[in-house]
Amino acid sequence: MNTTASPAEPRDLVIERLLGDTGEPAKVHAAARRLAERSATAIAAAVNEVLPSPIFVEVAEVKLGRMADAKTGKNNQAMCVAATRTSPDGLVMTFDPQAIAILVNVMFGGDPDREVAAIERELSSIELGVVSLLIQDVARAMNAQGANGGLGVKLPVPEAITSTVMKKHVFRDGPSARVVLSVSTAVSRGTLTLTLPQRVLVEDRRDKSEAESAPATEWSSRFSDELMRSTVRLEASMPLGRMTLGDLSVLELGQVIELAENTQSNAVISARGKSLFACEFGKLGQNYTVRIRRPFDATEETIEGIVAG
Repeated sequence: MNTTASPAEPRDLVIERLLGDTGEPAKVHAAARRLAERSATAIAAAVNEVLPSPIFVEVAEVKLGRMADAKTGKNNQAMCVAATRTSPDGLVMTFDPQAIAILVNVMFGGDPDREVAAIERELSSIELGVVSLLIQDVARAMNAQGANGGLGVKLPVPEAITSTVMKKHVFRDGPSARVVLSVSTAVSRGTLTLTLPQRVLVEDRRDKSEAESAPATEWSSRFSDELMRSTVRLEASMPLGRMTLGDLSVLELGQVIELAENTQSNAVISARGKSLFACEFGKLGQNYTVRIRRPFDATEETIEGIVAG
């Protein structure tokens, strides 16, 4: 039986793609699970460096949802929306009232072996301040997970918000991955939920050194074979030195200009007005040559010009 697709379906598909859906839930869930396992260990280590008594951080749940889900829960939870390299809301961290009570109790020297009741009222400025302090350590832990794990969270992250301010926060709607971590002592348990857009979760997060280690691969993937075979005109030039405008105005045909001693070693190869390599002139048999010394550094040339001037 043939069915006619609803006109809304292609529209929704386009919107999903624009908002960051990958179309591969299994891939996203697997990436979220790996992030959860790394995060639990890293966050526990970071937070326990600050707290006088240790707490335990474990993976409770990994699920897919929408970005607006980050606000679901009680009004007196604490939420922080942090920007990453590629998204203004790349990481949302939410502590529930039970986790906040545990952290405040431990921070101020409370007995970790005594059960702590969840906070039922609005958060005080001290409680919100404790969360804002510890959430910086959580963000740093999310950045320190290796070349393929760091989220690139911009530090310092904003202070935590709660109540009506939290509920009024507007997210750019889109698919998200939610990592729920349990924050516990021996007798009490709360949750820290990490919500991030799927596009942030599955993007390439290699560090700069790794990305630069294979430049040939990057360039080959960007250009077709036809473009790589195109030709450009190379020019090699060397500096003659400096003259005043007065000296320049009296130059005559046939006049010989003396070169500085290091002129041959300060030549530059350029193409279409763009300097590419620092080099030096030489001679091989009857032919003149140019030997490349290093990639051209415009900053170094500017500094040398300032010093010489």
